[in-house]
Amino acid sequence: MRTTTASKEYARALFMLARREEKLDQVGAELAAFIELVRTNELVGSFLLAPQISTDTKIDVLRKALTGKLGPEVVKFLLLTCTKRRLDQLAAIGADYEDLLNKHYNRLEVTATSAKALTDSEKQSLAAKIAAHLKQEVVIKANVDSSLVAGLVCRIGDVVYDGSLRRRIQLLSNQMLKAKI
Repeated sequence: MRTTTASKEYARALFMLARREEKLDQVGAELAAFIELVRTNELVGSFLLAPQISTDTKIDVLRKALTGKLGPEVVKFLLLTCTKRRLDQLAAIGADYEDLLNKHYNRLEVTATSAKALTDSEKQSLAAKIAAHLKQEVVIKANVDSSLVAGLVCRIGDVVYDGSLRRRIQLLSNQMLKAKI
């Protein structure tokens, strides 16, 4: 998923509406839930992205399916994205909205990748250590990559801190190859 100028503008418009209505978190949660549904349910995703299905049909189905289940702000927003044929950018719009929400609350999103799933206490401990260092609230998004063997890789913005065993072995291997015998 790559964010675009359009996805940033749609996210900003939704954010401004949510802020005016004092529903920042609710709108974010509902949008994220819908995006997850589209991502995980192949039938829904195929329906929404099918070019052979008319926009009017998609709008009717979305209106009937979502009214009463999601807030009116999110329903109207999804209908607008459908009308403007931007449903293919929903994931990017959701990511951009999340970025705006994090900036609003002065939160920093950190992606932590480990060889095994982190426990809640490990996530809290990691978040507390990073927050103390950076003087910001930290939200940990944990991923699992068994190829790391052990250790942790943290991505904070564009910076990657690689403390994995895989990386240490790679560094050791490079040193051994450069050694003069």
